[in-house]
Amino acid sequence: MDPIRVLHLARVINRYDWIDTVVRYLPRERFHMEVATFEPKANIAEPHYEALGIPHSLLRVPGMRAYGAYLRAAGQLARLLRTRRIQILHTHHYWEGIVGALAKVLCPHFIFLLHRHYTEDIVRVSGAKGHLLRRLEAWSYTKADRLLVPTESMREWIQVAYGGRPLPPLEVIPYGFELEAPKYKPLSSEERLRARAEAGITPEEVVIVNVGSHRRQKGQFELVRAFCRLAEERPGARLWLVGAGPDSEALRQAALPAAERITFWGWKDAQAVRTLIGAADIVAHPSYSEAFPQVMVEALALERALVITPVSGARDWLVHAQHAWIVPIGDESALYEALKGLSVSPALREKLGRSGAQLVRTHFSYSAVNPLYEKLYTDLCHATRICGHPCAQ
Repeated sequence: MDPIRVLHLARVINRYDWIDTVVRYLPRERFHMEVATFEPKANIAEPHYEALGIPHSLLRVPGMRAYGAYLRAAGQLARLLRTRRIQILHTHHYWEGIVGALAKVLCPHFIFLLHRHYTEDIVRVSGAKGHLLRRLEAWSYTKADRLLVPTESMREWIQVAYGGRPLPPLEVIPYGFELEAPKYKPLSSEERLRARAEAGITPEEVVIVNVGSHRRQKGQFELVRAFCRLAEERPGARLWLVGAGPDSEALRQAALPAAERITFWGWKDAQAVRTLIGAADIVAHPSYSEAFPQVMVEALALERALVITPVSGARDWLVHAQHAWIVPIGDESALYEALKGLSVSPALREKLGRSGAQLVRTHFSYSAVNPLYEKLYTDLCHATRICGHPCAQ
């Protein structure tokens, strides 16, 4: 039997991303994997698919608001599906799903899996733009053969938000990660001391790190304000902000009261992120909404104490005070209290880090998750009787 031909569409795919583990490690004798991206380069770590014999096509979309480019990408994608004889298109994130739905109109003879990773941020957009985005979202669902989400919370949220409209069958599959990779290996004591020394941090100082795009919905403004309060009481406290985004300048202004204690690192590659997280004492991720925070997995795999809001993923898997310290969304005072309590309790930080690492390595290894994708792809092909090469007619 010929391998099932699957194409993943995303703006970028990074090495060690959970998408990368599906593309890279599904059995080659059963699945022919391809990828298409909107940008030519990964933004953190290149997966180098061509070197592995995995075709990588570029559907160039120069920016998030390049709406005409999405229409052109849909036409290019439809042609790619025909010429590459793809049986399953698996799209990731918002505009990729819209492009996949348009391609389904142009070339209907393939299975369309729409994976919803982005969160309720679309519903939060107000005015005419928000109305249009939600209409497009609902329309894309009508073209999908299966809707995938990473958590039960996301399934419930979609059923409430879009329950009055037709929905394809919903399936929950968590993300899987290559947890044996160096990216997820905890720093040794020597590596940790060296990394802190290179950053000018003494063993006695407590470092809080945040990793992510600088956007208000990520909760970094609450984090900075909470830290400014903490810095008044604990001279040895430090805050590292890893990332950048549209709100970076405003965030720098908010950080001025404790500017000498706050470091803006900008975007870093995967190895540098591992080093910064591993050298820190606390990872803070006070986001307003997520589908499944990959920072959560990185922090816990690296045995760091995690402060997080009860977003999707955290709400589904983490137990407060056992795997992480969970604080209400947007609650600056609760965030301050959590940082204060953890900053003075190395024992609690160690307990959370070890318990969280055990949870992650038990449930989120790609070796446990990838068989779920194998079964999904195979079952869908059998159920729809797709064999040979659709779109070839």
